[in-house]
Amino acid sequence: MADSNIINNSSKAYGYNYASLGDIARAGHTIPKMRIKPTDNGEFVEYLDDKGEWQIGAKVVVPDMKGSNDAQAYGAALTYARRYTALLALQLVCDDDTKVETADAETRQYNEQRKANRLSFDDIREHLKTLTTSAAVNAYANEVSKAYPNPTDKQRYAIQTMFAERREDILNGTRAKQ
Repeated sequence: MADSNIINNSSKAYGYNYASLGDIARAGHTIPKMRIKPTDNGEFVEYLDDKGEWQIGAKVVVPDMKGSNDAQAYGAALTYARRYTALLALQLVCDDDTKVETADAETRQYNEQRKANRLSFDDIREHLKTLTTSAAVNAYANEVSKAYPNPTDKQRYAIQTMFAERREDILNGTRAKQ
């Protein structure tokens, strides 16, 4: 079995990050052809493997989604199943999947390390609220950049925005936003 590649969970919705089909494609992978296969046990997404044979992928499980009609719920379920079928077909691991069977020991160790060093924006935001001078904010910015030397572009932007807003609050003499 080929070594797994790690795909960053760059897309965000409903308070969690995930790897979209776009994220997979941007990482240089070709999304396999897929189709829906109805069976007695429900619908499954199948993918065309490199030998030209259809393989079973993820089951399409339609959730009960408040505020969504049946078509929206089905579309969400289909998108989810296609995404995970692509990960399966391409033997990819998302950056927070630490127990996937296709991941070798080195990949699992890397994922565990990434998970342990994951940025906690809530912790950063809460600590920023306690700082009362621009010098203290700047010193904390240095600490954060040393602790997390390789943030994603989205993480970098979010961090810079939090620090800029806190500096502005201090300059304007306002309290930290609650």
